[in-house]
Amino acid sequence: MIGRRVLTSSLIFIFVFGIFAAFSSDVAYYSPPPPTWLKGSTKDRVYQLGLIQPSYADFMLWTGIRLNELYVGGSRGQWEYAKHEALKIKENLQKAALVDTSRRHAIEGLISANYPGLIKAIDSHDPDKFQAAFGRLYASCVTCHTKKGVHFIPLIPTTSISPITSGSMELWEEVQRHIREEAQK
Repeated sequence: MIGRRVLTSSLIFIFVFGIFAAFSSDVAYYSPPPPTWLKGSTKDRVYQLGLIQPSYADFMLWTGIRLNELYVGGSRGQWEYAKHEALKIKENLQKAALVDTSRRHAIEGLISANYPGLIKAIDSHDPDKFQAAFGRLYASCVTCHTKKGVHFIPLIPTTSISPITSGSMELWEEVQRHIREEAQK
């Protein structure tokens, strides 16, 4: 009886695996064509891609937006969102350090000094620990701006631009009601 079950299970596995293998065989070898504007030698193409590479300022802008969302998310107890934003800030800062290597040391220092404690505070779901960790991160941002001669300082966030943290469940339900009514017409 057990041998028959094992044999049946094995045959089902082989059949299902075979189906997946048959359908995915072409996918493994698919290579999308390059964009039509990307032409020339490898050197030319690298240069063209460099022209559309986000600048250090672009990464800092996104870091500021995400800093805002991190604060609002953590302040409202939306811990998964806060952690997502914290990790995206770290990712943006690491990319910024690649774009402007003269700021790499300062960025790496900011990350190593703040991120272990920030993530730990977010994971604790403790609003006081989050506020303290965010305060340290914010102070590091201001210190870096000041030391680098950047004359604009990030402001402490007060509102959110994201529908994750600024949305209204009542408004969402109202929109859904209108969609259902339109579908019924």
